[in-house]
Amino acid sequence: MERFKKVLLVDDDDIVNSINSVIIKHAKFADEVETINNVPNAIEFLNKAKSNGESPDIIFLDLNMPDYDGWDFMEEYEKLGMNGGTKVIMLTSSISAKDEERASSSKQIAAFISKPLSPELLYKIYDDHLVNH
Repeated sequence: MERFKKVLLVDDDDIVNSINSVIIKHAKFADEVETINNVPNAIEFLNKAKSNGESPDIIFLDLNMPDYDGWDFMEEYEKLGMNGGTKVIMLTSSISAKDEERASSSKQIAAFISKPLSPELLYKIYDDHLVNH
């Protein structure tokens, strides 16, 4: 498996971000992991990263967050014009068929995956959604 340069975790739960960060690093999935716990800060981060040419390869996005949720993030993300260079993986506890359908109809979302993240799930995501996609 090819290691990614940078992954962004967007989840309002700091503990989940910490655990997922450790899992990603331990699985050697990415060299760098950035964690952000709300949508406005994530969009600000991506704006700066885009202008610096340092956009993350992958964004793991939680769906259910207070104030602004994953769908709000996606609306703002599409305005950034990242041009598909960054893959968005919706990593969520949502079991809503509507959420999954909405995610699968989005050209910007590579996958809709249920929490929790594990090394095995990372490898499956890589094989199923990131290689040659």
